[in-house]
Parts: sequence; C-alpha cells; structure tokens
Amino acid sequence: MNVTPLMVSNTLLQNVQNQEQSITRLQVEESTGQRFQSPSDHPMAAENTLNFNNMLSEITAFQSSAKNAQGWLNQTNGVMGNIINLWDKVLQTATQAANSTNNATDLKVLAQSAASMQANLGQMLNSQYEGSYIFSGFNASTPPVALTTSGGYPSSVTWSTSTQGESQNFLVNTGVSIPVNLTGWENVGQASGTNYLGQAYNDLGALATAITQGPSAVTKLLPSLQSDLNNLTGAQALLGGNMQRVQNTLSQLSNIASDLHQNLANVAGANMAQVTTQLAQEQTAYQATLQSGSQILSLSLLNFIKP
Repeated sequence: MNVTPLMVSNTLLQNVQNQEQSITRLQVEESTGQRFQSPSDHPMAAENTLNFNNMLSEITAFQSSAKNAQGWLNQTNGVMGNIINLWDKVLQTATQAANSTNNATDLKVLAQSAASMQANLGQMLNSQYEGSYIFSGFNASTPPVALTTSGGYPSSVTWSTSTQGESQNFLVNTGVSIPVNLTGWENVGQASGTNYLGQAYNDLGALATAITQGPSAVTKLLPSLQSDLNNLTGAQALLGGNMQRVQNTLSQLSNIASDLHQNLANVAGANMAQVTTQLAQEQTAYQATLQSGSQILSLSLLNFIKP
C-alpha cells in the first residue's frame, strides 16, 4: 500500500489530537486531584465513589446523633452528681436531727434546712438541656416536678407519671439506640412501680416533717434516705455505662469514616506522583510530535524535483 502525504498528515494530526486530549485530562486530574470528572470517564470507579459517599453520609449522621447523645448524657450526669452531693448533706442533716440533744430552735433550723434542700432538689429535677426537661423522658416539654411553694419552701408536689418508661433514645449506629436521660423508672433496686426520683423528693419532704416530730421519727426515716442514696448512685452508674457506650461508638464511627475516606481516595482520587510523571512525559512527546510534524508537513513534491 502506498503511503501518501495526505495519509501521513492525517495520522500526524490524529496523534497530536490524542496527545492534546491526554494532556488536558492529566492537567484536570492534577488541578482537581480527582481521577475522573464524569461517570462516563470511569463507570466502575464512579459507582464505587457513589457507594462510599452514601456510606459516609450515613456515618456522619450517626456521628451527629452520638454527639447530641453525649451532650444529653453529660448534662444529666452533671445534675445527678449535684443531686448526690445534695443527698450527702441530707443524710448529715437527718443524722444531726436524730440526736436527742437538739432543742426546739435547733430542730426548727434543721427542718427549714430540709425544706430548703427539697426545693433545691425540685429545681434540679426540673433541669433542662437545650430547652428539654432531662428527667421527663420522651415528654421532654413537661417538667417532671410540678412545684408550689409557700414562704420559699415546697408546699405541694405532683410527680408526673405520664412518661413512665419512655426515655429519650438516640440512634447512634445501625441497630444501636442509647437512652440519654433518666426518668426515675429505671430499675436501680427500688420497689416495683416506684419512681426513685419522686421517692427521694417525697422522702426529703417527709424528713422536714419528721424533724418537727422529734428524733424517733427521723430515726425511722433514715433507712429510706439511705436507700434513696443507693438508688441515686445506681442511676448515675447507668448513666456512666451509657456514656461509655456513646464514647465507644464515636470511636468506632471515627475509624469507619477514616477507612471510607481512604477507600474513597483510592477509588476517586488521582495518584498525583503518577499524574505528574505522565503529564511531563505526554508534554515531551507532544513537543516532539509537533517538531517532527513541522518537518514532515513542510515537504512537498517540489522538494523532490531537481532543477
């Protein structure tokens, strides 16, 4: 087959176009750091990239939920710590009131102290986090303690039972839901059907009354007050376990996200060292093609005609 100048010219031009396309592609990869710009460039990689991005979105949502759960738990745990500290003072007051050496003035002061601590406890039980009552379970817009005061001290209280067993739960991973607050109905060793938070509140009110009745009445109440402390510390232990679960889940999610980002980089990300090397090679070859082409295309039949 005869190779005509037109065939040589067309082949040369096709090579130049191919090299220009390759250079353009490599330059885009170098500037964006992406292996492909549209799914048609690499369908399999595009599909894998989509799958990894979907999984990352799900992991990000779980991380956000777990961090919200962590905030709830930290707030609830802090309040429970304050309640337990208060209860240490309650037991000290009860022990002092059980002493038969107190006179009427002493007992009046101790009774007022107990009433004041009950009011303080009521405020703690009505604590909120981001506008929600942390001890009201799922019905977080309603305070758990409906409190009426007289002279600065509680005169009546109604403990809400409408939220029994309905705690706030956060989905922090696939199939993993963690309660983030306390309702008082968790089983921490209290009598069946008893809200241990409500029981503690009522026992503190009973202490204020018992102090006015004398040491024997206070002594009878001491076991109940100690039982309340046991329930409160048991509830805080539940919180501690849930806090650890959330922390472990966050660590797992972070590791999964890191692996997904690495997989995504491997699938969609350009190998910058390889791209840089290939780009330099393509540009060198392109210049060589243009140089040789300029010499070939400048030839014509007249170059072969001798004068």
